[in-house]
Amino acid sequence: MLHRRPFRPIKALALALLLLPALAPTARADKAPPLRVAILPYENSSPEVGATKMMDDIMREQVKKVDKSRAIFMLPSDVERILADHNKADVVYRITERWGRSNTLDSTAIGGLDSLLDVDAVLCVKISEWESHRVPVIGAGQSSSTVALSLAAFDVRTKARIWAKAPREQRFAAEHDASSANVNYDETGFIQRKSDSNPPRIEAVASDLLRDALKSFPKK
Repeated sequence: MLHRRPFRPIKALALALLLLPALAPTARADKAPPLRVAILPYENSSPEVGATKMMDDIMREQVKKVDKSRAIFMLPSDVERILADHNKADVVYRITERWGRSNTLDSTAIGGLDSLLDVDAVLCVKISEWESHRVPVIGAGQSSSTVALSLAAFDVRTKARIWAKAPREQRFAAEHDASSANVNYDETGFIQRKSDSNPPRIEAVASDLLRDALKSFPKK
């Protein structure tokens, strides 16, 4: 006559505890490290000379919002400083000049940046449009601000493009007409108070564009 041994939960628990240390390193090894990205100095092809400084402040704030498990960013000022310390400052300008002119990568200049900067990728940024337009006459249309950017990230080892965005927005202010009770204007329709014809803040437009673009930035 066969006798079944009773199930021993204590033995099962002990076996599970023994297996956990073996499984834990595998789980940790499967988690990829974040992508390390060097943001190259901005290429400004817009007429607004102050766009670069404004973009630098916006970029500094927006990259903080990217999950650090996905990507860690090195700002342009740090990139320039490190390359200058290695007498390689000209390299970054060769890359940005080519990018600004033709939206293509200088594959020769990018060589060696992985070890110099300790990064996986570079991010090229071009400011294509940066303009605020004020309409100071009642009924003549809406004041507006327009921003257009071109963004592309390249793997520094394979030189392949791993991500690209070209966001653009023209944002309009509210239009005033002759029935607007809160707006003062003269007999020619010229709006007397400058704040009444202000275009939207161009920094807000650029910030929103960059924030939305970075939401799709790739993992390693």
